[in-house]
Amino acid sequence: MRPRLSFSGGAMAVLLVFLCFPALSLEVPSAVVDSDWLNDRLGQPGLSVIEVSSEVSFEFDGHIPGAAVTVKGAWRIDDADGVYVRRPVKELQSRIRNLGVNDGDAVVIYGKGLETNDLLGATYLFWVFHFLGHENVALLDESWLGWLAADGEVATEAPKVRNGTFVARPNTALSISTDEVFAVYKTATIVDGRPAGHYSGKTKFPSNSKFGRIPGSLSQPWPEYIGKDMDGLLYMITAMPNLLETEGLKPDEPLILTCFGGTGAAMNFVLFRYYGYKNLRLHDAGIRRWNLRNLPLVKD
Repeated sequence: MRPRLSFSGGAMAVLLVFLCFPALSLEVPSAVVDSDWLNDRLGQPGLSVIEVSSEVSFEFDGHIPGAAVTVKGAWRIDDADGVYVRRPVKELQSRIRNLGVNDGDAVVIYGKGLETNDLLGATYLFWVFHFLGHENVALLDESWLGWLAADGEVATEAPKVRNGTFVARPNTALSISTDEVFAVYKTATIVDGRPAGHYSGKTKFPSNSKFGRIPGSLSQPWPEYIGKDMDGLLYMITAMPNLLETEGLKPDEPLILTCFGGTGAAMNFVLFRYYGYKNLRLHDAGIRRWNLRNLPLVKD
């Protein structure tokens, strides 16, 4: 006969409290969290931290304790026409699980800041999580530099990462194709995240086939969000985007975010969400595909 379990009055009370009031899940308070918020919760169950840099920097320059590492290129593929776009949903889900992220985790992402791609990769991954239906994600304010300035602990040993249980629930409303942009560009509000010279048509990225911008689009250059310390370490600035102050855009107004590719547009996605703008669609293929299809352009 199996022995019967018995509980003292105190133990029974604790059990009832546990059953009636299960542990609260960890939630990020906004699209950007500061180092104090992260430090106070570091090591708690339900928190995943992701660094975007390189394995070399992750090991030799250190990282936030418990963080997993990834690179910008892990989340995009070269499509048939040479345009970089997000990987298929199943691949994205698998890669997120490989970083140890569980379904429901609060996720904090930061770029190391040794190069611009660290920050672009961090903001793009932020958008990827949202696209996959996971909004419990934030960027670390001022990136790795902010962590160091706050005297955050620095680890050098890579953590043992177990595969997580993350489940993708795609929200396709957060993405828009080039064909869809072309169908609505005359009436939609389109925000171009490229540097100001590229927007005006005076300059361009070497791999861009043409000069100019989508007619009627507005300019909000992502380089305005990049700061640099005296040692050359890059970090993301979270000041309100100039466009939101000057154009009178309303928080509920539908906005299409484009750039040469999706990563620059993702920087606008992060900052716009941080300041309360949530009706956003990201044009992942960007101006690169727009130009390959010989769609309309204007220049100053």
